[in-house]
Amino acid sequence: MKFKKMALLLLIAGGILYGICTDLAYAGSLYIYEMANPSDVGYAGAGLAARAEDAGTVFTNPAGMTRIKKPAYQAGVQPLYIDGNWDSDNTTTATGPDKGVFELFSGAAFSYVRPVGDKLRIGISAQNYFGLALEWDDNWVGRYEVTKAAIIAPQLQPTVAYKVTNWLSLGAGAGLTLGVLADEAKVKNLDPALGDGRLKYDDTDFAVQGNFGVMIEPSDKTRIGLRYLTETELEFKDNVYLTGVGPAIADAVKGVGDVDLKMKMPQSVQAGIFHQFNDKWAFLGSVGWDDWSRFSRVHVRVDGTGINRTVDAGFKDSWHVGVATEYQYSPKLMLTAGFSYDSAIMDSSERPLTLPIGAMYRYGLGVKYRKSDDLLLGAGLSFLWEGDLKTIPAGSADDPASGGRVSGEYKNVSITFLSFYVQW
Repeated sequence: MKFKKMALLLLIAGGILYGICTDLAYAGSLYIYEMANPSDVGYAGAGLAARAEDAGTVFTNPAGMTRIKKPAYQAGVQPLYIDGNWDSDNTTTATGPDKGVFELFSGAAFSYVRPVGDKLRIGISAQNYFGLALEWDDNWVGRYEVTKAAIIAPQLQPTVAYKVTNWLSLGAGAGLTLGVLADEAKVKNLDPALGDGRLKYDDTDFAVQGNFGVMIEPSDKTRIGLRYLTETELEFKDNVYLTGVGPAIADAVKGVGDVDLKMKMPQSVQAGIFHQFNDKWAFLGSVGWDDWSRFSRVHVRVDGTGINRTVDAGFKDSWHVGVATEYQYSPKLMLTAGFSYDSAIMDSSERPLTLPIGAMYRYGLGVKYRKSDDLLLGAGLSFLWEGDLKTIPAGSADDPASGGRVSGEYKNVSITFLSFYVQW
């Protein structure tokens, strides 16, 4: 009985942690550039801190609001499709089909900027820049590790910006954040006649994330932007719920109370440059850093068990670089294109089954059509490629309670983003 209880607690403290990381890993290397500002999709996220051409700058660089000369709105939707097929190797003993992650999801964003005099701007934005929701098939070969992992953090951000000099602007925002966490996995019953049980954990938390921006404009054709997101703590605390489990497992968890998870939304720095070469062409570039090594140290406490420690998932900080261009095809039509790269947050020798994440290569295309002086319609396409992602084995061929060994790799992992937006 003592062994069964310890095994279940390890599932709670370890499996839930990795379930969380599954979605967060997709979010930066990754914070998700495409979900913050729909007009950035056509640039593959490159140069976002310096572009400041629409109301979306409320979030991507608050200081850029000083470039907006009259009240401006932007609203858009960003559907995406995740393709991550799983391929077991010949050492796998667990039963079930090789079904990976195939997910259709959609986000939305809104932003508004209002001038107050010549130098002051106020704004507000709504977006979900952090996290995703992933779901595997209920009977897939890795179901005892994860069947659902979701963390989303929608934000409402009031923002202010001030033009200090003709070439320097400063901005700041407070991201009012609702963190939502949900994690599910199947549980292997010792009695085959009972079938599989289910483990579920979910909770919400509220936090405030700081967003600070600087915009430097040495000339009318060149600007340099810097955006900093603060580290912000989310705390999730709730019971782990088990359904459909046999008496042996039910007895093992008696006395187990709340599971308390404290994790960090990583601090992030993004720098960008914009330069207008002539009436037709403009260039954008960016570099960035996300503190994922800090995020991976999650404090785990399980009431009634004595578990109270920090677990390190072994993530590395990630680095970003990107380039993009704008081409004014006609007075009403602009075309955009971009490429960006985000380094992997962990090595393949440490990647668990529940983290289909590696280095990310983004390719973006976009179009903007100015229907009138006050109305612009836009669309973008971004393709994010990760390739084949080998994972470390999960479960054990010698332990029937684990459901068997699962070993293999995710094949040709990719995410396709679309965006449709209107500016007026």
